[in-house]
Amino acid sequence: MKRTTRVEMCNCFAARQAARHLTRFYEREMADAKLTSAQFSILVLLDEIEDMSMSALADRMNMDRTTLLRAVKPMQRDGLVTSRRQKEGAGDPRSHVLNISSAGSKRLKLALDLWIAAQRKLETAIGPARAARMREDLHAVSQMEIVV
Repeated sequence: MKRTTRVEMCNCFAARQAARHLTRFYEREMADAKLTSAQFSILVLLDEIEDMSMSALADRMNMDRTTLLRAVKPMQRDGLVTSRRQKEGAGDPRSHVLNISSAGSKRLKLALDLWIAAQRKLETAIGPARAARMREDLHAVSQMEIVV
């Protein structure tokens, strides 16, 4: 009989292991778009919401601002994302808002086609109901306030 190890019982280990596995899968499937999975998610959000502040984007991505900035900087350098100071009267005038550029929109269009194919492959492998349950559970966990 196989003995269950402590690491196999660890929720954090299981979540990180699954995240690494899925990230490798999606990034391999979407390699032709030349975007990381985080950059893809950033472009999707910026395509859906104009003039998104760095703080709002960090909140949506559930990332700290420093990590987000490390993902955004190369996207700005490559012309996929633009940044400008927030309009007067729209909050902190020192803060910046991000937008997807026309080059970013073109890259996103290519990436979305690859993402759709990757989604189909994953759902074929694990089943659409299980994929939906997994997404629902993961979204719920990411929004949960865990207090001691």
